[in-house]
Amino acid sequence: MKIIVFLLLSFCITSSINAQIKRYDIFTFIPPASFKLKEEKQRLIYEKREGNSFCQLHIWPAQQGSSEPEANFKTDWEHFAVKPYSLTEPPTTQAEQQNGWQVVTGASPAAMDGIPFIVAVSTFTQNDISWCAVSLFNDEKYAAVIDKFLLEIKADSRKLVRKPNQTTQQNNSTVTNNNKSGITKSTTNFDDGWTATPATDYVKVTKAGTELRLHYIDKALDDARPNTIDAPEYYWSKYVEPYFNASNVQKWSGVQYPVIYHMQANAVDKQTGKACFVAIKIVYNGGARPIVVIAPNLSSYQQLFPHPNDIDPMLNSNRFAVTAKDIIGTWKGGGGGGVEYYNAYSGTYAGMSAVSSTDEFTFNNNGTYTSTYRTASMNNGGAQFGGQDYKGNFLVTDWNITATNRYKGKTTKFNAQLIAVKNGFLLYLSDPDNTSMNYTLYKTK
Repeated sequence: MKIIVFLLLSFCITSSINAQIKRYDIFTFIPPASFKLKEEKQRLIYEKREGNSFCQLHIWPAQQGSSEPEANFKTDWEHFAVKPYSLTEPPTTQAEQQNGWQVVTGASPAAMDGIPFIVAVSTFTQNDISWCAVSLFNDEKYAAVIDKFLLEIKADSRKLVRKPNQTTQQNNSTVTNNNKSGITKSTTNFDDGWTATPATDYVKVTKAGTELRLHYIDKALDDARPNTIDAPEYYWSKYVEPYFNASNVQKWSGVQYPVIYHMQANAVDKQTGKACFVAIKIVYNGGARPIVVIAPNLSSYQQLFPHPNDIDPMLNSNRFAVTAKDIIGTWKGGGGGGVEYYNAYSGTYAGMSAVSSTDEFTFNNNGTYTSTYRTASMNNGGAQFGGQDYKGNFLVTDWNITATNRYKGKTTKFNAQLIAVKNGFLLYLSDPDNTSMNYTLYKTK
């Protein structure tokens, strides 16, 4: 009888434990007690709130990447701590082995909307597989809960689904091929031998062993730059240091206007271990546009770019062919400006003039389009409004959009291209017969 009771008790305990075990991605785990599940699609989030105390646990899916734990951690820290919370101080870190994984953990004080808390990032690496856990909490009592939860997670790297061509080996650097821009024709082969493809954070441009990374404008990153740090050092720390071990770093010191923001160095790619030459040039045009150049050596770099300003035209490589699939929907754009006048002798205010305009194009699945153009101008208190409406048919080829029934009923063949930006793209149109008619449009629906 005692044996039966013992077996029944053991069965109940085992069943209770098994009922708690959850699975997500390559992980099996036991949820932290009394935490609520907030998300389990793009990432796993558990949360607990007790009065003014809170704790959030984020587990991100495993991915194939670098075999260097420190490199993976720097990438994760930048993405999950520095950018969201504008952190400037390096974190306190520690490294250890856990369940067959190499773990690098860093933590730092942070704040959002005036609420202080601790952000901790733990990056787990096994061979070329890594995954990340992010913890946000404002009470030290949660530290033990977080440690217990992470320690009990079992991650099986063999369960990771390795997608064909997930990475591409090119130009002495392995870069994940994540085209999240949505551009259908996402490769442009230029006549001068350069090839451009959009990636998650930049457009990658390659030619004969040299790679350029045309980073997208990142307003949050721009705004987070302290006034005490010059632009070259700041963007070097964000876009070069996490991926390369640099030596003999040189900063451009020539006196010139506009100011040249440029740095360069001999380097070693942290992911591949191969030697290379790295440079960065920051071009300001609507925001900071950092360009990172990765060349096999100094000689090949100088052959392509004898002067730092020779890098600037490479920004024009961010252009991709247009398809009907890409442009179906509604696109908007606009602009404007104003001038204030003062009497040159008395200095008194003499009024102002201003003008603004908006453009909207809607391309439909049936091959028809509509477009509106609206203007408003003001001169010394008087206002005038104007506009035009068009509708007709359109036809798309790689670098052109032909639209019927434009000005005075004529057909216009616009030069057209897509421009990759963070998580999407812009549509640029120009009328070759009217150089003042240029549109940079963003998709609204």
